[in-house]
Amino acid sequence: MRIQRLTTADELFENERVLATAFLHPWDEKEAREKAEAQAAGSAPVPEESWGVFDDADKLVCGISTLRHQLAFGGQCIPVGEVHMVGSLPEGRGGGNVRTLMAEILRHFKRRGDQMAVLIPFSFSFYRKFGFELAARRTTQRVPVDQLGAFECGYAVTRVNGENDVTFIRHLYDDFVASRNLAEVRGDAAWAYAGNGEWGERDLFHRDCLRYTYVLWDDAGRAHAYVTFIFVTGEKGPFVGELKVSDLVYDSPEAFRGVLGFLHRLRAKATHVEFDLMDDIDLATMIPDCDQVERTVGGHVMARLLDVPGMLLKMPHPVGSSSYVVEVEDAFMPESSGRYRVAYEAGKAVAVEKTDEGPDLSVTEETLCQLIVGRIGLNDARYRAGTVVHDNEQDLEQVFVRRPVSLDL
Repeated sequence: MRIQRLTTADELFENERVLATAFLHPWDEKEAREKAEAQAAGSAPVPEESWGVFDDADKLVCGISTLRHQLAFGGQCIPVGEVHMVGSLPEGRGGGNVRTLMAEILRHFKRRGDQMAVLIPFSFSFYRKFGFELAARRTTQRVPVDQLGAFECGYAVTRVNGENDVTFIRHLYDDFVASRNLAEVRGDAAWAYAGNGEWGERDLFHRDCLRYTYVLWDDAGRAHAYVTFIFVTGEKGPFVGELKVSDLVYDSPEAFRGVLGFLHRLRAKATHVEFDLMDDIDLATMIPDCDQVERTVGGHVMARLLDVPGMLLKMPHPVGSSSYVVEVEDAFMPESSGRYRVAYEAGKAVAVEKTDEGPDLSVTEETLCQLIVGRIGLNDARYRAGTVVHDNEQDLEQVFVRRPVSLDL
């Protein structure tokens, strides 16, 4: 068995073949060859790495493609590796190839400075073997547009029409995601003005739909929110349809309500509005008829810790001064296991170091990952296997609380 990063066009081409075979996905050899050559030349549209396992006959039998992200966490930006595609040939399964390759890649992520790893799972049980755990979910909330009539929009509203407008909404977005753990920190390409009021790329599943973006301003000329949506028609013909909101950014509850009030103005064309980005907001608590909200879980994202002390150091902490000792067990990356003493003051950790002191909290790496990103709080963690609260309970309840998580790969 040989493990290596795939860099030549021939190696990358074979990786495409392995992944297509593993996923039982039809593929075009010509397109796969062109993509492999572009990757080898460094000109592929999406920067990624590919890794593979070769058997004793020097045949590629397992391949993984990876991506790298910059994600918001605790008001900072952290590098995160994504396990993007994982595939092995059916005839070579059962020999531990994926496990061996996953261990190599996760340690590669850690060596290059990534503090977490993320992925979209085809099977939760499969990826839990490697220390991944549920970190976020995509929740769609669909409401009749007339339910938004309860909200007012007292802001001036303008549509994005040029590069200067995109600059305003980019500042709003950057401030917004800073308070939402694991939200994508978008680079320049994502904000490139494309003309006709659009920026970035269109929705993969609605390439033919124009995106509309509107900005809400106060009387002093300050932007407080923006909303981006497409109009999708249905069975009732081309003149009636639904609004599908892909971006909704706001700096206050008032601005959020203002967006809802603005969307109500579009009721002449739209029967419903579908929101796809707000797992931390329940519209049923706001609209007049709570049973009018239709909720759909569109997918899940898993994560695991690579740098335990680094993530403890970066996570938000209570305003006061104190310390606690957390004991973590990492079955897949045992080098991360141990006891860590965390001292904090003024809302942030000031020191994290390994210790032999008795723990205040014992958890698995999977549970600690959920606690650190804010997917769960301490009370939720008590229900997970391996969690023991030994001491310092009052401090721990203030440290490990639920937070908005916006991980969306």
